[in-house]
Amino acid sequence: MKKIIFALTLVAFSFSLSAQDSEVSRYLNQKVVEARLSNGIKVLLVDRGYTPTLALIISFKAGSADESYETIGAAHLLEHMLFKGTDKIGTKDYAAEKKLLDEIEAIGETLDYLAISNPKNDMIPKLTARFKELQEKHRDYVTDERYDKIYSLNGGVGFNAGTSRDMTSYVIELPASKLELWADLESERLRNPVFREFYTERDTVYEERLMRTDSSGSSLLFETFIATAFSAHPYRHPIIGWKSNIKALSINKVRDFYYTHYIPARMTITVVGKQDVKSTIALLESRFGKIPKRQDPKPIAIKEPEQRGEKRCVVKFNANPQILIGWHVPSVASKDYYTLDVIEGLLGDGKTSRLYQSLVLDKKIASSINAWNGYPGNRYSALFIIEATPRPPHSSNELETAIYEEIAKLKQDLRDDEIQKVQNRMESSLVFTLENNMGIARYLSYYDTVTGDWRNFANYFESIKKIHKNDVLRVLDAYFTADNRTVGMLIPIDDKK
Repeated sequence: MKKIIFALTLVAFSFSLSAQDSEVSRYLNQKVVEARLSNGIKVLLVDRGYTPTLALIISFKAGSADESYETIGAAHLLEHMLFKGTDKIGTKDYAAEKKLLDEIEAIGETLDYLAISNPKNDMIPKLTARFKELQEKHRDYVTDERYDKIYSLNGGVGFNAGTSRDMTSYVIELPASKLELWADLESERLRNPVFREFYTERDTVYEERLMRTDSSGSSLLFETFIATAFSAHPYRHPIIGWKSNIKALSINKVRDFYYTHYIPARMTITVVGKQDVKSTIALLESRFGKIPKRQDPKPIAIKEPEQRGEKRCVVKFNANPQILIGWHVPSVASKDYYTLDVIEGLLGDGKTSRLYQSLVLDKKIASSINAWNGYPGNRYSALFIIEATPRPPHSSNELETAIYEEIAKLKQDLRDDEIQKVQNRMESSLVFTLENNMGIARYLSYYDTVTGDWRNFANYFESIKKIHKNDVLRVLDAYFTADNRTVGMLIPIDDKK
């Protein structure tokens, strides 16, 4: 998800730009109610009584960055598994189904082990046949009474989930009268998930990777680029998993990941819309408060070592050429993060940015160009990246050189009034997304989960407004160096240059 960065204007009132900073913080501090359930789950509530609906998000500070080499792809696969139901939802007879699931799991784990350790083992054909037989029998116990159907019948829209390197979230919008139904369903599936159809879903994820990553030159470039830029930190791992490890994901390891990371201490519930806040807290406590406390996993100890020279990678694919350039930058916890966001706006955020104006419109070297701060995540030190596509007959090398020239030019002729324009553009570009319940809920949930405090959302624009020319020049000199740089090139297969 793109960084959540904009002020909460036009949500319940309007005010002048000059008065905006203090009023935004005041509004949020007045409207957002923060509470803790008895087991440690954080709750964020905003009563917007004039909208008879609710935006509901459950988020966990658990993403692919929390995986080990044995569990790469587990967070994404878990997102799929939590739609499969419990011992009450998704089954015709759980007692009978459970016996089949236990045998399927035992054989599945054995086949996974043999596939790696002894792929020529004589038992594999016999076990495979029995495995398929059990899966066929299991289908008779699975019902179509899943969450999406239940929510649809009760007026729910947008039922979905998402996994990033930093977090996982489950979202839906419902009529305000259905809050109790949601609390019953969601608390139950978090307390007692059944990992039915695990191996079928694992195959689905494998096929998803083949379609979305392995058949896309751009996706392969991003994957290779990130793995090149990060030599140690788990940001280097693809969210979906590596092609070679998806089919080796152990159900036991995935289950362990769930019970280790989907814990109350890492969980935030956000409810925005028509509600009585005290009643909502009481309801959430009665349902989600039953989830047992579990020990918080150890923090990630690995830090990306200082880069001591430019890194480069090449992906050859039957696709148009593309270039990625990235510099290591600090996480959202650093004050420099805000300056880097301003640099993003100056260089490559939209058609008024310097790179677009110069390289796309004026010189016509590029057909597209964009910049992002905080890729592929924000919890840990990440990258500031520039992504561009050369316009024929110009080459990727020519475009790369032109990008460096534009960065050098930015250092030479940057003005404070240009920064002011970027700040104003940043403030206005997403303002209307915060006029609805889900827009507010997403921003609060994201900031609280990734940064640890939703108030960082409220204070964001105040921090941005403090950035001046000297801050930008200092940060450019500190991070935008050749030794701190990674460059990735997508080269067409038939390109012999």
